[in-house]
Amino acid sequence: MEFNPENLIQARPWRKAVFTTYALSLSFFESVVLDGLVRGRTEDTLILADADGVRAGLSEQGAQRAGRDYELEPVVVDGARHVFHPKISAFVDKDDSHLVVGSGNLTFSGWGGNFEVAEHLHPSFAADAFDDASMLFMLMSDSPKVAHGAAARCAALADDLAAAAAGNARTGALRLVHSLDGPIGDRLAGFAEELGGATRLSAVSPFWDSGTAITRLCSLIGVGEVHVHAHPGGTVRGHVGFNWPSAAGAEVIPVTVSDLSAGDGRLLHAKAFEIVCRRGRILVSGSVNATSAALFSGNVEAAVVRIQRDRLLGWTLEVATAPVPLPAINADSEDKEGRVGILRAEVVGEMIKGTVLTPTMSGQGALFQRTSEGDLLLGEVKLDATGGFSLSVPGFELAAIRGGRVVFRIECGEQAAEGFATLSTLAGLRRIAGKSAASLFAVMSGTETPEDVRTLMEWVHDNPGIFRPAFEGGWRSGQPAEGKPSLIDVEDLWKTKEEMPHKADGDGEGVQRSWMRFVDALMAAMRERRGPVALRMDSEDEDDPENRKQTTKEAEKSAKNSAKALETFERVFEALLPKGASHQAVLRVFDLTAYVCDRLLPDIPASRAHAWLRRLVDAFCANGLAPTRSETVLSAIMALCGSDPNAETLRATRARVRIVGGDPSAPWTDSEEALAFRFAMGDAGPLGPAWDRAGATRTWREQARAYCEALFEGGPQQGFDELLSSLPSEASTLREALETGGTDNVVLLSQWRASCTCHMQLPKMEQGKLRAYGVATAANCCQKVLVWPEERANG
Repeated sequence: MEFNPENLIQARPWRKAVFTTYALSLSFFESVVLDGLVRGRTEDTLILADADGVRAGLSEQGAQRAGRDYELEPVVVDGARHVFHPKISAFVDKDDSHLVVGSGNLTFSGWGGNFEVAEHLHPSFAADAFDDASMLFMLMSDSPKVAHGAAARCAALADDLAAAAAGNARTGALRLVHSLDGPIGDRLAGFAEELGGATRLSAVSPFWDSGTAITRLCSLIGVGEVHVHAHPGGTVRGHVGFNWPSAAGAEVIPVTVSDLSAGDGRLLHAKAFEIVCRRGRILVSGSVNATSAALFSGNVEAAVVRIQRDRLLGWTLEVATAPVPLPAINADSEDKEGRVGILRAEVVGEMIKGTVLTPTMSGQGALFQRTSEGDLLLGEVKLDATGGFSLSVPGFELAAIRGGRVVFRIECGEQAAEGFATLSTLAGLRRIAGKSAASLFAVMSGTETPEDVRTLMEWVHDNPGIFRPAFEGGWRSGQPAEGKPSLIDVEDLWKTKEEMPHKADGDGEGVQRSWMRFVDALMAAMRERRGPVALRMDSEDEDDPENRKQTTKEAEKSAKNSAKALETFERVFEALLPKGASHQAVLRVFDLTAYVCDRLLPDIPASRAHAWLRRLVDAFCANGLAPTRSETVLSAIMALCGSDPNAETLRATRARVRIVGGDPSAPWTDSEEALAFRFAMGDAGPLGPAWDRAGATRTWREQARAYCEALFEGGPQQGFDELLSSLPSEASTLREALETGGTDNVVLLSQWRASCTCHMQLPKMEQGKLRAYGVATAANCCQKVLVWPEERANG
């Protein structure tokens, strides 16, 4: 029966997906498998691949997501003398888990191009196999036979598989055998003995040794001949082994297995064995070729064993002709000694840490980053006896997070090793942010959809504490604030969101501050103006009715997601901008709001954009002098002013500029910080003329100060005519005081107060005038004019 693993990939949002493979095509994985996992909202994806597979992936320049959207861990077996060969896919969630065990590698050929076999297992009927798989991964976590950097991940998967099997019946009918606890050939002989001994052996394998392995298996199970499948479509050729056991000690009978050959022209890569016994039948399928390295020693292999008791009928076999024996491809010319070795690495904050897995390497070396422009020397490193190394490279993490894949190369004498790096900040985020992580990564790379924007808003809404600034200047300044967060604890990277430790910060919120570096990088990405999120549709066949229907459907979905994103953002805005919010908090909300205005046009009403900006500017002014990103604050103030302001707007703009420490008389410097707000409000005019007009304007309280200087300090009687003209009821008293020099009827206030010096409450209207103009009348008592001028310092 045809089985399509892609259906399983997208069946639900998996918490964890783990793949093991020998050969590897990262371009296939990213375009087919990972794409399905991301769309299905899988939280955590890991590939365990043989060093040869990772080596092949290093040359695939189009594959850019390793170490970012998924982890890729190379596995070296017995110092690279043998290979890591199992092909297992594990999909784990809290209430459901699946295993796929087969013969196909994680490549285009392995998932459809070749003729392969696979077993799809579920704990409801294969609890024994889940127990066995759990033991395999537990041994993977601590076996000296294998070297890799995923011990904690393997142990966690072992626990997951054991938990999935718990409570289900064990029948013994389905088992998973592997070579980490002993030769698979010996296990098969044991199963055959339990069924009364073997009477017939049939084998399907693309790769053979000279026949030594199959002869040994025949001897163990007590048969003198083996029926070997001669595939009509031919077999895949590899770099080791032969296509036929031409020198076996047992009799080799060429056959075709009807169930595996009817009408199929694909090259054989399937591996399967059938042992018919006196009291039943054994079916074996998986990664195990008919070679000594696979059946008895060396390789790490895995296969599913179906034990069918009391079934005496086996495969239908038809007489066939043995194929022409062919040797391995370039078996004699491959220079394994000259191949580049394999390393694994991770970037944690400013530190690059890693291990050379093969070849054995120690002493002084040089660490390079491999880029499309060539190798970039990062620094000298010292490798310890185990091949471990570390290097501090300030600023490297940010560039890595914002870029594509990261590949390192170490040169030590005549030896060299290469490998992918995992960005631990992103790995930790996937485990903490869960299903939101994919959307957050899309925002960072600028490939987000309206659905991703919606997810971002929901994530911020559900985690408001995580948006508190971790760095005073963000990534741009690189200057840490007080209470700089520590690096992510390595142990925490593999924990789920529920398992993450939470600590109380200065705001009393439980926030895992160790991954705030990612939030700063995310904010830096959101500050980049990229324009509205485009609805990405295939432009071909525009006249096709089905294509137009699909386009309409996607457009409707996009509009709904945009509306939902805006609705959620309204709540986020209120939650993140309470009264008294700090300067850094206001900057964060400003950046988030500018991002929304930029990416969700034309769905942003101009009135909403104006209201958001007004709230932000008021919050900036409430904090007084802007200690950081003053250009951002001035840009916001001028965007609120607009390109064609009236006189009152100019006065308010000048007052705001002075409050935050700006100099209205300085030349205007264009800034794009608030450009998204301006576009959303429909104002694209130049701001320079408005800035100059604001510079030439005097606020009412500046004019009140000029009046007080003239009256109380003998200053020039100018600079306040506009104020007096606007306050006719107070103007006569103020002018008379100037003419006579008397100050009995004019009271100078040093600070705001709602009452006269007589301690009588001012009428509400007069309180309003005092706030707006700095001048009011004590109408409820002495009728004196109160003047509250602007201080000489800003404020």
